[in-house]
Amino acid sequence: MQFMGHSPSTENPEWQTLENHVVGVTERTMHHVRYMAVPGLSVYARLTGLLHDLGKYRMDFQHHRLNWNPITGQPQKYTEKPVPHSDAGAKFMQGLLDMDREIASELPFVIANHHGRLRDVDALSTRLSESEMREVEALVDLAVLDTPELADLLQSELPALPLEGTERAFLIRLLLGALVDADRLDTEEHGIPSKVTLRGKELGTPLLDRLEAEAVNEKLDMGLLLDRLETAQATFAAQDAKHPQPINVLRREMYSAAAMQAEQPPGFFRLTMPTGGGKTLTSLAFALKHAQAHGLRRVIYGVPFTTIIDQTARTFRDLLEQDGEFKVLEHHSNLEVKETPDGQERQTTAPDLATENWDAPIIVTTTVRLFQETLFGTRTAQLRRLHNVLGSVIVLDEAQSLPAPLLRPTLDALSFLVNYAGCSVVLCTATQPALDERLGFPALSNIRDLVPNAARYFDELKRVEYEFRITTPTPWADLAAELNTHEQVLCIVNTRQHAHDLFALLGSYEGNFHLSTHMCPVHRKRELNTIRQRLGDGLPCRVVSTQLIEAGVDVDFPRVYRAMGPLEAIVQAAGRCNREGRLGTGQVVVFRPEDHKMPRGDYEVRESLARTALNENADLHDPEVFTPYFQKLYGQINLAPKVKIHSGELEFQKAHAELYFEQVAAAYQMIDGEQVPVIIRGFDPAKVDGLLAIIRDARYKGQARDAWRELQGYTISLYPHHAKKLAQWLVGVPELEERARRLGVEAPLIQQWPTTAQYDDKLGVVMAFGDDPFTSH
Repeated sequence: MQFMGHSPSTENPEWQTLENHVVGVTERTMHHVRYMAVPGLSVYARLTGLLHDLGKYRMDFQHHRLNWNPITGQPQKYTEKPVPHSDAGAKFMQGLLDMDREIASELPFVIANHHGRLRDVDALSTRLSESEMREVEALVDLAVLDTPELADLLQSELPALPLEGTERAFLIRLLLGALVDADRLDTEEHGIPSKVTLRGKELGTPLLDRLEAEAVNEKLDMGLLLDRLETAQATFAAQDAKHPQPINVLRREMYSAAAMQAEQPPGFFRLTMPTGGGKTLTSLAFALKHAQAHGLRRVIYGVPFTTIIDQTARTFRDLLEQDGEFKVLEHHSNLEVKETPDGQERQTTAPDLATENWDAPIIVTTTVRLFQETLFGTRTAQLRRLHNVLGSVIVLDEAQSLPAPLLRPTLDALSFLVNYAGCSVVLCTATQPALDERLGFPALSNIRDLVPNAARYFDELKRVEYEFRITTPTPWADLAAELNTHEQVLCIVNTRQHAHDLFALLGSYEGNFHLSTHMCPVHRKRELNTIRQRLGDGLPCRVVSTQLIEAGVDVDFPRVYRAMGPLEAIVQAAGRCNREGRLGTGQVVVFRPEDHKMPRGDYEVRESLARTALNENADLHDPEVFTPYFQKLYGQINLAPKVKIHSGELEFQKAHAELYFEQVAAAYQMIDGEQVPVIIRGFDPAKVDGLLAIIRDARYKGQARDAWRELQGYTISLYPHHAKKLAQWLVGVPELEERARRLGVEAPLIQQWPTTAQYDDKLGVVMAFGDDPFTSH
C-alpha cells in the first residue's frame, strides 16, 4: 500500500507520499535543533519527526481528507469529513513511556500539539484517552514499512534527558516549535513552491545538502554584515576627523572596548553606556563580532517600546543592507488580522515570510514579541519562531524596562537559552538594573561588562546639571509660565492627562508641541521632524511629552523638565538634554507636580524609591547609583506572578515545571490585557480612505501587506477600559467589515475614531480621564 501525505495543489500537480513528507520533516526538525546542547536530544528530534503524522496512516484520513485509496494507489472521491491525526503518535509514545508530570512527556506533548496550540498536561491526557492503543500500534506497523529507521529507534532504549523543572517546559516549547516549522516548510515546499523561492531557498537539490548550505550561509552573513558595519564606522571616523567632536572620540573608545570583548565565551554580558554614547551601534558591533567568533548565526535586537523600533530597524538597514537585499527583519505589533488558518496565509514577500519563523540575519522586535509570545506563548504560529532564536546573540535594549513583576521567569527563559541553546545575551542601557549573583540572581553569576570602567565615561560625558524641586509641589500654571520663558525646552510628564492639561496652559502656538500615544504614529513623527528642524534652526520649540520621548528618541534640548518619576526615567530624560555636548552644561529640572498621581504597581514603587534616593543626595552621574535602587525595588515587589490553576494558585516556576502551559502564558503578560487598535480617520482622511480601500478590495491579505503596514501609522492602541469610556465615539471600520463578509470570516476587532469625532491637530484624541491616570507605554 502507498500512503500519501499531501494532495496536489494549484502550483504542484503531484502527490506527496507520506514517507517523503515524514522524512523531510524529520531532517528539518533535526536541523532546527542543531544548536541545542542537550545529550540525547537528537533521538527525540528524530522520533518527533517520524511519528508526528502517524495518524495519517488511518484509512479514514487517506479517504476523507485526501481523497486517496492506498490499496489501489489511486485518487478516489470520498465524502469529506474531519479525521484527527496528531493524536496517534502522541498516544503511542504515551503508552511506551508511561507519561507523567515529571518525566517522559516531551514527545507526546510535541506531537499532539503540532496543530493548534500548546495545551496543559491535563488537557493532553484527556485528549489521548480517546485514542485506542491497539489501533495506534497497527499504524506504527504501517509506518515502519515506509521508514524502517523508526523500528530501530523504538527498539532502542530512549535516553533520559538531563533537564528538569522549567528547563523541561522550555525544551517542550522548543521541540514543538522546531517540529511546527519543519512541518510547515515541508508542506509549503510541496504545495506552494513559489514561497520557497521567495524565502531565498533553492529547489531541486537534495534536502540535506540545502540545509547544510543554509547553515554555512547563515554564519557567513555575520561576517559580511560586520564588514559593512566596520566600513561605515571608518567612514564616520574620517568625517569626524575633519570637524572633530570630543564626544565622538569617547563614543569610538567605548565601541572599540566592547568589540574587543567579542572573543569571550558565550554567556551573559552587560553594556552600560551613558545616554548619547552610541550604544545601539556598539551593541550591534559586539553582537556581530561575537557571532562570527563563535559560529553563531543571528542577532536578535529586543526593544521595549514600539516608538523606537522603526528608528532602530531603519538605522540597521541603512548600514547593513544594499539595494534589493533583505537582511533586517522588523517585527512588531502591526495590525494583524486573522483571515486564514496558520500555515495557509498567502504572504508575497521575503519579509512577510520571515515574520513566520524569524529566518533572517538581524531581527528587530519588541520584548513583547520575544518573551510574551515566542518564549511563553502557546500558539504554534508563535512557537515556530523559537528554534531560530537558538544560536543567536540577543541584545536587550533599555534593559531597565524589563517588567520587574516578571523578572524571575524572564531570566529563567534567558538562562535556558544561554545554558542549552547556544545563545549569548547582552543587557544594554544607561541605567543598568542590578542583575547579578550578589543580588539574588544566580543565573547571572558570570555576567561580564563590555565596557570596563564605565563610570569614567559617565563622568567624561557629563553634559547636564540637575535641579531638584521635589519637596514642594509645582502648580501647573506656574510651570507653564516658566516654560514659556525658555525658547527651547522639553517637559516630560507621567500621564497623558497631565500632558494634555499642561499643554493647554502652555498654549497652542506655532512653536509649542505636544507628544503622547493619543496621537497616531504618523502624527507624532510629523511633530518630531518639525521639532528637530526647529531645534536645529534655533527657532522657539517648547515640547510637552509623555515618557515616549525618553528612550531612544534622538532630540537635543538645552533645558529639560521631568516630573518626579522612576530614577531610571529621570536619567533617560536627561539624555535628551545637551545630547551632543554642544553647550557647556545643559539644565535638567526634576519637579513634583501639584497633582502628583502615579500609575499603580511597579511604576509607583520605582517613583517612591527614586524620591528616597534623591532625598539622600544620590549622584545621578554615577552608574552605581542604580545598584541599591534596583536592589530595594526587587526586594519590595513580587518578581513572578501567581498562576491560576483551576480554583487555586501556584507559584509561577512550579506551574511552569508542571507543564500548565496555557495558564503560565495567561500569567506572563508584559501588557495588561489585549489592547484595542483604533484607526484615526481624521488625520489625513484621504490617505486613510485610500489604504482601507486597498485592503477592502485585495483578493487576499498578502496583496495588501504594504497598506496594512502603512495603516499602522494611523492607528492608536487603547486599553479595554479606556476604549469603553470612548465607546460612544468608537465605531467599526466599514471597509474591513465588508472585506470580512466577502471572505466569510469574522470582522477584525479593530475600531475607528471617525471624522465626526474630535482629533486635534496638536493633541490627537481628546478625552479627560479624571482620576484614572495611565502611562504612555
